[in-house]
This record gives sequence, structure tokens and C-alpha cells, in this order.
Amino acid sequence: EAIAALILVAVVVTLALMLPMKVGDPADPSDSAFKPRPEWYFMAPFYLLKIFPSSLEMVPTVVGPALLFIGLIVFPFFDTTVERNPTKRPVAMAIMAGSVLLTVVFTVLGILA
Repeated sequence: EAIAALILVAVVVTLALMLPMKVGDPADPSDSAFKPRPEWYFMAPFYLLKIFPSSLEMVPTVVGPALLFIGLIVFPFFDTTVERNPTKRPVAMAIMAGSVLLTVVFTVLGILA
């Protein structure tokens, strides 16, 4: 396994050196028309920054993700249901569906904003 991993790393490094990625044009500090946009997977938090006033920007950038990760860590301790069938767990499925729907909506609104 170690030899296979070494060969794989050597192939990846060789390809990276022989075929470098083109990042784009060099930065132009005099161009004031440039509007920085995050990648698509950051569009939901980007849109949340537009919703919250600047005095509360810590909520969507620091507090929200921290609460989300704490909730993901703590949730298994509160959900002691032995049932595994998703159709018999309507509350958990509703929370998950709502979270996915809100993320998709905020991502689309962030792209359109």
C-alpha cells in the first residue's frame, strides 16, 4: 500500500508540475468595476450577509455556523429513537428537509443578488 501511495503521489506531483492550472488574469488594482463573488457553495452565507445589517454581521458569519456545528454534534445525544426508517421519523425528516430547502433557496438568492 505504501508503494502504491508513493506512486500515486509521484503521478499527481508530476502532473501538477507538467500541466499547471491557469488561475486567470493577474490582479489589476486600478480596476474598480471588479465585484468579488464567492464560489457557489458559499452563496447561502453570502446572502445571509445581505439580509443582516452590518452591526450584526457576526451572527451569520460566526454565531450561525458555530450553532450549526454544535447542533450537529449534540443532536445524536438527544435523538435516542431506535427507529431507522425515515418515514417513521417525521420530525427529523422535516428538520432535514427544511434545512436543505433553506440552503437551496439562500444559495439561489445569493447567486441572483
